Amino acid sequence: MSQSQKEQDGFLPALMRMDEFEQRATLIENKIQIDPIQRILLLREAASFEAFDKLNVNHELVRFFTKSDALFKFFEELAAEDIDFRTLSQADAYAEFESHLAILEKLLHNYRKLLDKKNFTDKAFIPDSYFLNEGFIQSYQTIEVHLEGYLSRFELELLEKISQQTQLIVHYATSKFNKKMQERFEAYGLRLPNDCYVSFDLTKKEIIAQAKNTQQIKASVLSVEERDEQIAVALAKIEEMVQSGINPENIALILPDEKFKEHFMLFDSHANLNFAMGYDYSKKRIYKTLEAIYVYWQSYDEKDRSTLDRYGVAFDVLEKISASKIVDVTAFFEYLESLGLLETGSNEQVHEAYIHFLKIFEMQKLSLKEWLFLWLKGLSKITIDDIGGGLITVMGVLETRGVSFEGVVIVDFNEGVVPSASSKDQFLNSSVRSFADLPTKNDREALQKQYYKRLLEQASEAVILYSTSENKLPSKFLYELGLNKARQTKAHFDLLYAQPSQLIDTFEPVVENFDAASIVWSASRLKTYLECKRKYYYRYIQKIEASKEDELIEGLFLHKVLEHLFKEKSFYSSEEEMQKILDMLLDKLHPDSGAKAEYQKLLWKEKLKGFVERQTEHFSADWRVAETEKEFQGEIGGLRFKGRIDRIDQNATETLVLDYKSGSVKEANKTKNLENLTDFQMSIYHHILSSKYQNITLAFVKILQNGEMEEITALEEKNALLEEHIIELKQTKRFAARKCEDLQKCKYCEFALMCERGEYL
Repeated sequence: MSQSQKEQDGFLPALMRMDEFEQRATLIENKIQIDPIQRILLLREAASFEAFDKLNVNHELVRFFTKSDALFKFFEELAAEDIDFRTLSQADAYAEFESHLAILEKLLHNYRKLLDKKNFTDKAFIPDSYFLNEGFIQSYQTIEVHLEGYLSRFELELLEKISQQTQLIVHYATSKFNKKMQERFEAYGLRLPNDCYVSFDLTKKEIIAQAKNTQQIKASVLSVEERDEQIAVALAKIEEMVQSGINPENIALILPDEKFKEHFMLFDSHANLNFAMGYDYSKKRIYKTLEAIYVYWQSYDEKDRSTLDRYGVAFDVLEKISASKIVDVTAFFEYLESLGLLETGSNEQVHEAYIHFLKIFEMQKLSLKEWLFLWLKGLSKITIDDIGGGLITVMGVLETRGVSFEGVVIVDFNEGVVPSASSKDQFLNSSVRSFADLPTKNDREALQKQYYKRLLEQASEAVILYSTSENKLPSKFLYELGLNKARQTKAHFDLLYAQPSQLIDTFEPVVENFDAASIVWSASRLKTYLECKRKYYYRYIQKIEASKEDELIEGLFLHKVLEHLFKEKSFYSSEEEMQKILDMLLDKLHPDSGAKAEYQKLLWKEKLKGFVERQTEHFSADWRVAETEKEFQGEIGGLRFKGRIDRIDQNATETLVLDYKSGSVKEANKTKNLENLTDFQMSIYHHILSSKYQNITLAFVKILQNGEMEEITALEEKNALLEEHIIELKQTKRFAARKCEDLQKCKYCEFALMCERGEYL
């Protein structure tokens, strides 16, 4: 529409969005619109009455903030549709419905009183308190409304009042998907023909022009298996459209789920896409760091602290800050400044949010944790424009209102995504909505369908994609559009992955001046050296540390439990006693809670029953635990070694060195092909401990396999091999850090990406 205006001679008319027009056409006497975050604090204050607890809404700021969105939408919708609580109470919904409505009515009443005291107003009160901005309205001879969506009763009433001041013409496309709106116009004496482009004069209540909508949807429907396959197919189809002569600026990629944009951004290597919705500030490092601090303040969990380490938070500064300290907003920002997390100098939008917070919360005092929560909410609304984007426009379906494209590609056309589900039915079910003549779920879905229909029928070429993984179904809306034939297609993954490597192609590093005698070796360090010189180089020469795992590591946790099990007692005489203490330790030492953690603990308790049985038999033969987690140092063949032994047991004449294994011991205890052996842990134990203990035996304890003990095999041969490796180590003065040849070892290696190894590459 704006393009056609530009092609004509004369002055351009004033163009504005409908929400902007409504704001400029209405005035509220001596009132200021309340800030979106400030209104939540005021609503929480309004909820401070006893009966409100019956709604089971937590008053804690974080919980209340989440619930408040539904409360405000409820109040705003009632006001916009001119429905009072008395009308709603006549609907027989459920036993406590009427009392719950009374609580909500009191909440709204309290909220309004608080607003009036501060000379604020809210969107929920504008419909019954506004008056027309006649100066603005009468400055135009004619106002034309190009209507795409739905108008509430308030908006219709506003247009009706405006039409009495100046000529008001509405342009509208009718279809089976917007009959609700047609009924609304009919109440004003305007019976609109269906499936037509209609222009009508609301001032005179007459149709000016109408034309049958003869446009047909020309779209191909394609299905792929995996969701991300759609990216490759979408990019290929966009390329075909460009090759066919469609101007790239006239092509749109529609994302029903706008979160999918992150995936497209990842693969848009040539910057062909322009993201109309912009980039989320919440994806930036500063925001993520603040979010990590907030998560840490919730529980002070060690794994959350490791996240802070990854973001480089000055922990010595953070430790001095009490999250529960009550401060004003200025002090809160001073704390952020001390942590280097106030990005006001380099980001204009953040600076504006900062100034806004200082102004609206000038008299407010909250805990630092609550301030951080509110600041995160404020920052999460910030989007950064895609100023360097390409010519292909990427947008959500709501942004397509009032625009048309020659080429259209829509992804995620799956049931539950198109049309998207709404959360507005939280307080009122569909039967109550129908009773009160409020828009139902079906009405809102029909509105979305109208947006898709208009977009598709105005395009000369369109492609619709959906995925079938995880039993996903295509949207039933396809059949309503008459598009019931889909073609299965395969993505050309070269579009996504056939890119030059981003890794720097390094030469094969060489370790010069290597001196094995200057190193204190461990069994794991020796194993790494023997298995893969490149891994040894990264870990021990370059000292590159693996990222800390968020997931609980089973073996390490069970080692910790068993250490505590034998800390105070050197033996257990009954299975019942040992099982009871073991179960208690599993519960006490597990760092997590929730269903997954409970399942893990139950599983381990069951699997460790065999271990308990074998151990009590072992102790009945007069064995006693002498040491647990015993650290040692010693020399073997001129090289120094250190380690930690899980457990040492003794009886009257013998010593038993035990190593706990939660997995397989097949490789560590093999008897064939010993020339390929890299795990010499037990041989190192034997060498170091032989001078301290008599009659040593070494064994693995398979803790999750009925607690069976498996004595080390071929110990003499393995000891001899260890001595050969030590001689070779002492003679080595330099070596090339080559990658290992056994690719199976790369599967779980933390340096797989650096070595360009692994299935995902």
